[in-house]
Amino acid sequence: MPVRAHLEETEGSLLIGDDGTPLARMRVRDEKGQRVAADVRPLPGAALTRLAAQVRRDLTGFRLETADEELAAALVADGLDLSRAATDMRHDLTGVPESTTLAAGWSLGAPGWDDDLAAGLAAAYGPDHPDGRWQPGDTREVRGMFDTGEPVPPLAPASARLVDPDGRSAGHVLCAGPVPWTDDGCAWILNLAVAPRAQRRGFGRVLLTHALRGARRAGLPSVGLSVADGNPARRMYDAAGFRPLTRVLSMRVPEA
Repeated sequence: MPVRAHLEETEGSLLIGDDGTPLARMRVRDEKGQRVAADVRPLPGAALTRLAAQVRRDLTGFRLETADEELAAALVADGLDLSRAATDMRHDLTGVPESTTLAAGWSLGAPGWDDDLAAGLAAAYGPDHPDGRWQPGDTREVRGMFDTGEPVPPLAPASARLVDPDGRSAGHVLCAGPVPWTDDGCAWILNLAVAPRAQRRGFGRVLLTHALRGARRAGLPSVGLSVADGNPARRMYDAAGFRPLTRVLSMRVPEA
């Protein structure tokens, strides 16, 4: 495969054309068995049609992530499907609001996973959600974090379950950090969701504030997250002080 290490970037790689010409730089990683070519950036002078064809040949089976809109358009024109369009955001942990008092009987419990939370997230992520339905693989990934610390362990001070007056889980915020897929050693909100039966009561903001304050107590410099286009939670993140960092356009390169 004509992918080789970038000599000037310890964690970077280059995608090389058949004639030996470097076409793009990227970061290659393995994510739960899925090969990922992240932060794919065309090099100056690289023809996008040629780069798209090289991607189809040499990155088969990869998930490709790029902030380059023109490259994404060239890949789509070459037959790839855009699977997710999102914005990576950061909060620098200044101006974090005070914790909010919950309604009578409601509380924040220790992070974890149970059947009530699984049912609530399955209901929250319906067919019209920008990230699609909650999948069995999502449940396995969260359970793996708590059971084995893989692919990353939870950041306990910044994670919590929302617990209703009957003691049932009705939502959660799940954070990790520092995470290995960023350059700034930040905490990352992997999931923040509230079951439909508990929505429209401000609990999302309560969970978000808990994550920000917990990450700051843990000594991390910032908090990051990725929000898909069309997700109404984007308004909450903007209001909380998150700033857009970069666009991320994702697609899967089919197997040859």
